[in-house]
Amino acid sequence: MWRSVLLYEFQDQNTRSFRGLPGSFSPGSLALNPSGGAVLIAPGRSLHYLLDTPLLEVIGVSCRLRFMHPGPEFSSSKRIIGLGDGFDLRLERLTTFQSLVRVRVQGTTHYLGQLPNPSAQFTELRFDWHTKGQAFLRVDGRLVGYHDALSRGARLTIADVAFGFPESVPAAPDPPYQLGQFFVRALSRRARWPRPASRPR
Repeated sequence: MWRSVLLYEFQDQNTRSFRGLPGSFSPGSLALNPSGGAVLIAPGRSLHYLLDTPLLEVIGVSCRLRFMHPGPEFSSSKRIIGLGDGFDLRLERLTTFQSLVRVRVQGTTHYLGQLPNPSAQFTELRFDWHTKGQAFLRVDGRLVGYHDALSRGARLTIADVAFGFPESVPAAPDPPYQLGQFFVRALSRRARWPRPASRPR
């Protein structure tokens, strides 16, 4: 059964309004305040959620997020989202006007599609993967990438959800990007899940 790991809607522009599995944000994440319904992700400023109990035997991942990514001056690789040590999704600069979307699942890396660069408005990006090997990348509802054998048979352990790099240094030259609404869902072989947590607004 698919379950939400972390869900943010920012309806009241309050980063503490979320639903997810039991866990907590790192201290630096709690300092982030959304402006206009979005959170600024920059070097040294990440959104990092630690689960109380890691999810084991994860055989499916589904992520959807709205973000406005940086211009052509960003460095060669920028992580948008990471789930534990086994999954991350990044942007890599291709040209002044295009970025590659790179996904890594349990040590296997593949380029699934491209995004225009920079983006003057929010883009909705959705990624779905299953241990059968099927992976889909959609941008604003349009399928832009597909793979039928990505990390077939893999099992993931998800201990945290991170946007940006928690360890990034504030002096890094990369420009920020804005993160809007998002959800992260996972499919586990385990029948029992922790009960979802809801933080007060």
